[in-house]
Amino acid sequence: MTNSADLDRLRWAWSAEAVARLRARLRGVDEALEQSDLAHVMVLGDSQVGKTTLLLRLLGVTDPEAAAEAAVPLRAGRGRGRSATPVPIRYQWSGDPNLWSLAYDDSGDASGGQRETTWLTSGQLKKRLRSFRTGVTGDRLHWEPRARPLEIGLPDRFAGPERRTDLRVFDLPGLHGAGAEEREAAKALLAVYAPVVDHVVFVVSADQFAEMVRDPAIAENPFLLGWGEQAHRFSLVFTRAFSGDSVRRRLFAVLGEPGSPGWTRDRVVAAVQEHYADQWLVSELPSVAPSALFPVEIGDSWKELLDRDPGYAEAVAPVCDELLRRLSDTIARYSAPDRRHLAAAEIAARVEMVVRDNARRRGRALNVAARTERRAKHEHTEALALLDRAREAAKAASRKAEALRENLNRLAEWPVVYTRPNAPEMKGNLVREKQEEERAAWAAAARRAWAEWRETLEGTETPRQPPHDLSTKTREKYDELCGCCELCEQGWWKRFVRDSETPDHCYERMTGVGTRMPAWIRATLCAHAGSATARLAKADADAERQYAVASRYADQAAEALTCATAQLDELRERAAEEEAEDAANLAVARSVRAVHSQRNERYVHRLLSRAAQSEGDERSWSVLAALRGIHDLNRMFP
Repeated sequence: MTNSADLDRLRWAWSAEAVARLRARLRGVDEALEQSDLAHVMVLGDSQVGKTTLLLRLLGVTDPEAAAEAAVPLRAGRGRGRSATPVPIRYQWSGDPNLWSLAYDDSGDASGGQRETTWLTSGQLKKRLRSFRTGVTGDRLHWEPRARPLEIGLPDRFAGPERRTDLRVFDLPGLHGAGAEEREAAKALLAVYAPVVDHVVFVVSADQFAEMVRDPAIAENPFLLGWGEQAHRFSLVFTRAFSGDSVRRRLFAVLGEPGSPGWTRDRVVAAVQEHYADQWLVSELPSVAPSALFPVEIGDSWKELLDRDPGYAEAVAPVCDELLRRLSDTIARYSAPDRRHLAAAEIAARVEMVVRDNARRRGRALNVAARTERRAKHEHTEALALLDRAREAAKAASRKAEALRENLNRLAEWPVVYTRPNAPEMKGNLVREKQEEERAAWAAAARRAWAEWRETLEGTETPRQPPHDLSTKTREKYDELCGCCELCEQGWWKRFVRDSETPDHCYERMTGVGTRMPAWIRATLCAHAGSATARLAKADADAERQYAVASRYADQAAEALTCATAQLDELRERAAEEEAEDAANLAVARSVRAVHSQRNERYVHRLLSRAAQSEGDERSWSVLAALRGIHDLNRMFP
């Protein structure tokens, strides 16, 4: 026996089966179909722009003092000016007049199973929320991005006299927290939640909205990138919207002073929305329908405006209330329990977003890899050219060093042609003169030997001139080898009587110089010519080192080129595979309607078959459930 409760519980079973079938056929983009059991709307914005305050107001916390009291435990001890929301949170009502409720999976399980609820005082909740922050300053978020969000229930005593709303909305940590780790954690959470929500509420200070939507966390997210093209998925809330002088001048210019006939709630709403729509265009952002903009004053900014200009604040208060009511209706529409099924038609659009993002990502990766390969090719070409230059330089240095060695060997055997002056009359001062002639002759022979040897060389590194003191040293060497006693001026008879030495003996000593002087001259010339040896040896060694360095550089450049080419080839191969996979996923995603229609048809046929075999109320319930199934399919795909 089937009753209406059973049929209502199974109302969307056919839709769940269709989504499961689609997910089973998709590869790599199934996250685009994930839906949270908690919420389908996300509130997003910078830190300290009033996101949590806005949500409390939308829930029905209308009294400023009650909102301030509720904010104390929710801030978890964070000072003013610092981001408060530590983790993804869905706010609701606890059902208890004084206690907060907290639902949280300590295991971090994201499977969506049954959660236990804990009842806490304000102090206990504050301590619990503080535990999700770590670090000395509390600027690190201790939270796994894939963990299910917290569910926090407010005590009923915070509720205002108006109706309380059960919103299904995520409040995420602000994008621009104080610490770098907090900012990165917030971006990671955004990447997780953006694909699974149906509606996004941007909350931003009125003077900073352009900067926020250009943030990379938003501009590079495929599910947020198209906010200008999919206006139905986004609402934009501007806080501190009435405080600025520009909006005040605009309202007064269009509607007159508060209290004038033109100053009505609906006309002020339209005027302020049009003002911010115009400001949006001035910021060179995509045009937005004024109805998607919700300029409001809440929290501290409302108190400041009320203290500064109470007349103006009271005049715009009904406008803020009306805009908040419209925003609440928008969020409630996307928060409805049936929303996850009615949004099935957007599966293809979400998969297309992922596919487009994949294509952009692949394109960027391929461009980077191609640039890397081009750079590696250029560096490899330069390395080979450098290696060639280093090789030639090393060969040239080696040739110069070898040429010098050969020339020095020739110089070491080069003939020293000495033309001796005629024999002197060995007496008195004539001996001294004759020795001077021989000294000059040996010096001339040394210079002549150098000149003759040097003329045989071309482009060598040896000095062009002989040693500058060659004559002086040759004369000194002559005196050393000759060993003259310089006593001949005293008269040969006296020397003969005393030493038994004759003039012939002295002449023999002068003649004996010729046996040793040529070798000394060649050695002296070789020492002078070999002064380039050390320099050429160093140049040769330096060239060899440069060649070794160039060789290593060429090897590294070749290895880098090989790696870059291999990486580019791998990326191209992977890109081709991913493109084929994306094409298959698109084909599957675009069959959403056919798959849902098929499952719905089976569901309706089962109900009609059951109705044909039933009687009384069960038949009526089955027929009504079948009609409702057809109606639900039409609502999905209008």
